[in-house]
Amino acid sequence: MLFLLPLVSAIIYPFASIFLKRSLNEGCGILRSAFISNMALFGVFLCALPFNDKSPEWEHISWALIAGMCFFGGQVFTFLAIRSGDVSVQAPLMGVKVIFVALFSYAIRPEEVPPLIWIGSILAAAAIFLLGGATIKSFKENSRTVFWSLIACACFGGSDTLAGYRSQEFGPIPFIVVMVSVVACCSLFFIPFFSGPLKTCPKSALKFAALGGIIIGIQGMILNLSLAFFGKATPMNIIYSTRALWGVLIIWFLGNALGNNEAALQGNRIMAKRFAGALLLSSAVIMVFI
Repeated sequence: MLFLLPLVSAIIYPFASIFLKRSLNEGCGILRSAFISNMALFGVFLCALPFNDKSPEWEHISWALIAGMCFFGGQVFTFLAIRSGDVSVQAPLMGVKVIFVALFSYAIRPEEVPPLIWIGSILAAAAIFLLGGATIKSFKENSRTVFWSLIACACFGGSDTLAGYRSQEFGPIPFIVVMVSVVACCSLFFIPFFSGPLKTCPKSALKFAALGGIIIGIQGMILNLSLAFFGKATPMNIIYSTRALWGVLIIWFLGNALGNNEAALQGNRIMAKRFAGALLLSSAVIMVFI
């Protein structure tokens, strides 16, 4: 039952990427989309606060603040990755996060991370190449998406590791609320750099940015509460990394119905290669777990 929670998050996540991509395509812009999404995410996470039954240990707030900065960085780089290329590349690549979680977990608790992490990393590198198109030319075309996705994974890996191993000291629910509060506060710095007021964004773009943020918030709250209460950051992220598979499959078979035409533009051959990459990536992270 415990590991069903990250699986639910994994299945939900690709829908957020699709809606955020639509927000960008329909004219909201990266900063305004990120701002709306992060505020929606903040609202979702606040819903956990009434369930907190004890006061936080304020002397340990520094870990929550650091996790918040990591999460904010992950959000920013995720938007850059989505803007740079296809969701069917970006969403599966986020599965690489588990490699970073394992590495960061090793720094905190070496006994929880097996030696196969290095073999898993090699397989993950091969998976990244397949997801980028399996040729040098197509990989170069998707290189920015790959780069920003990997940076986002490193940031999210840091926040997940801290949530899994440091949240109990401060209090699990206060930890994630402080974490997303940092994200919301940092997002305010976007406002002076907006290309125009929010009211000038097309209504459909605003709707998709909010939907994307809400979905990210829901899946993030499920995952982070699971990490905060139960720990086990590496195995939790192993399960969560199956979003690599769900991301390709959802784009391939449901993308058109959701307003995403990547599968039609790329063709079945490219999508099959990306699915093979997602399978290889899943094999890599399962090997890390075993």
